[in-house]
Amino acid sequence: MHRHCCAILLSLLAVPLRAQEPQAPPSAPAAKPAAAKPAQFWFGSYPDFMVQFDPQRDEVARKIKLQNGMPWGVNLLADKRRFAVVTDQQKKIEVVDIDAGAVTSVHDFAENDVIVRVRSVMEIPGGTQWYVRTDRIKKLPDRYEFEPSQYLLYDVVQKKVVRKLRRLPQILARGARISPDGQTWHVFDRDGNLLVVDPKTLKETSKIDLTTPRFAGQGRLSIGRTDLFAGRDPKKYRMLCTLSDPVQHNRSSWGYVDIDLEHNTISDLVEWGQGPGGFGTYVARDAKIAAAMTGSFGDGDRDRKLTIQLYELDTGKKLREFREEFRPRQSLSAIAPDGSKLYVAGAGSDFQVFDCTTLQKLKTIELDGEIYGQVYVLDG
Repeated sequence: MHRHCCAILLSLLAVPLRAQEPQAPPSAPAAKPAAAKPAQFWFGSYPDFMVQFDPQRDEVARKIKLQNGMPWGVNLLADKRRFAVVTDQQKKIEVVDIDAGAVTSVHDFAENDVIVRVRSVMEIPGGTQWYVRTDRIKKLPDRYEFEPSQYLLYDVVQKKVVRKLRRLPQILARGARISPDGQTWHVFDRDGNLLVVDPKTLKETSKIDLTTPRFAGQGRLSIGRTDLFAGRDPKKYRMLCTLSDPVQHNRSSWGYVDIDLEHNTISDLVEWGQGPGGFGTYVARDAKIAAAMTGSFGDGDRDRKLTIQLYELDTGKKLREFREEFRPRQSLSAIAPDGSKLYVAGAGSDFQVFDCTTLQKLKTIELDGEIYGQVYVLDG
């Protein structure tokens, strides 16, 4: 009986003892994700720089000095944080890391008794190899002798040529791009369909049909090569396109097409109406606005005014346009990521900046050196 009462007493005492066990402290509120930095312009510049330009402040934010002189070619690599820049009279390729703010490696293609000129760099999915196209001029005692161009399969990590090729692999020869997920080649074939190619075997693994009409009476679909998502969506492309009139072949309309890269099909096709034409369409990265430049220099070069048109990308509707006279070889070069300003450049070391709403010229920005090649829009 005594033992039974003790057991009951202990069981009663156990309840408050358990209630007094320390409680886990309340979890701290989740930290807010850091705000994304505004997108920036990047471009090569004479005499020997890669330049970061802030389109919000309209000023140079940073310059990264190249190690071997002026840029002869600028190529954005697939991670969109590094550039492969051809320098040293086209004998070297410097890798510029914009996060490190420096040249992180130099690849030398010079040879004894041969003048080597690097003409193009093509990164292979995976990022450890390149195809490098070179021109070769052999130095002889009394003359120079031009040799056939070569494609070099180059190991970036080991800094050595793995194989010399007479030409690029045939399946890549029409212009290949690395898929947004960085794993495969995407190649447009002769008919305009998109091929998915394994980078190791160089065999087609699937095809996305972009040419078969989706409905009766649809004209031929021609797709541009600029991804409006700028590679930020690994599962989808959105590209501007034109559709030819099936009856009057000289007429066409424009719109956009969504390509589903998971199911290898067109997921959406939006047709807007008559397209802008022109020679270069630039899309605001963070706004639904596009700009195109049209026109000609006119009879006897008397009229040098060109027309810049702005379009709304939800509907394809032309918002506004204006005409302006520019120097020869100047053209539309960029649009601000937020769609607020246009930048015209070329044949000089300046940006002419225009307001997208009022169409008024805001300013001319003088840079330290001439802009070389394309203006890239990248995360800050």
